[in-house]
Amino acid sequence: MTLFINQEKTKYMPVTKKSQPNYPHHLEVGSYKFQVIYSFTYLRSDVNCNNDNKDPKTYLTCKQVFPRPEKASEVPSDLKNTKILMYKVLFRPVLIYASEIWTLDKANERWLSLFERKVLRCIFGAKHENGTWQKRYNYELYEINNEPNIVKYIKVKRLAWAGHLVHMNSDRTIKKIFNTKTDGARSAGILEL
Repeated sequence: MTLFINQEKTKYMPVTKKSQPNYPHHLEVGSYKFQVIYSFTYLRSDVNCNNDNKDPKTYLTCKQVFPRPEKASEVPSDLKNTKILMYKVLFRPVLIYASEIWTLDKANERWLSLFERKVLRCIFGAKHENGTWQKRYNYELYEINNEPNIVKYIKVKRLAWAGHLVHMNSDRTIKKIFNTKTDGARSAGILEL
């Protein structure tokens, strides 16, 4: 069995700490010549050499479904249950599709939590106290929802994927990459861009 490398389909993406890498347009390895790219789309998520994974396509898809919270009013419980089910089954999976490959930094966690709270406010509506309508606090939304927030949900999915990877057959390519020991050492300290 021989391995053939398709030079047209195989690409090379440098991942570096520098903000603007200065690489040639092609990488030559032996007799092969590979095109250098700086971003690509994988499972509808944009992956780039800076590991910046803000994905506006997914955000816009979900935002079209839940455009903005309703005016201050109490949402009927049967409609509320339907909206919660729609969020869990339809919209949250679209929002976190391929989240196993994301690098979640604090900015992305805040962005996801903010979007989830906007959706939950749309579902649960405002609360009526002492004759006035008030916006629900963040902790109230999470208490009413009685589910882990979206960031915890993504972290659980990543752990499940890691467990799947550990139990995979040793001859699978992804398992070989997972078991590979890298040469060299990561530089200590804060990364400079």
